[in-house]
Amino acid sequence: MGLRGCVVSALSNLKVLVADDHFLVRQFVRNTLNEAKITNVQTASDGNEAIEQVQKARDISQPYDVVFLDWNMPTISGLEVLSFFRSKPEYADTAFVMLTAESEQQNIMKAIKAGATSYIIKPVSPADLSKKLFEINEWLKRKRSTLQPSAAR
Repeated sequence: MGLRGCVVSALSNLKVLVADDHFLVRQFVRNTLNEAKITNVQTASDGNEAIEQVQKARDISQPYDVVFLDWNMPTISGLEVLSFFRSKPEYADTAFVMLTAESEQQNIMKAIKAGATSYIIKPVSPADLSKKLFEINEWLKRKRSTLQPSAAR
């Protein structure tokens, strides 16, 4: 098994939520994740649904590893969802990734300041999404290795 195989198998255990109000974007991301052997993928069509699903998953001790958020969604924006969860310490080891058409530098900085793990500008190719996934997985590993000792207390 080459390096790519190791990367794919490491990613296959990830639990992912894709929150976007466009059905085709949700399908594209789900299909790209499935090609990377990530099969535990749920979707949400707006910010309220995303918040509900992320909280419900944590309540049953099956939290999401990665949450992709579109910026412009009905009810609650992806940035508001991001800020909501970043204010709660129990979500510190969840990767929140903005996946949006918002490409202005000030918006990217706003999202990073709000705690975005990564920022992906749509449209994104499957190859770029896979590359970002590898970076996000590395972030998760670092975050979880530094958080583990305090969780054991």
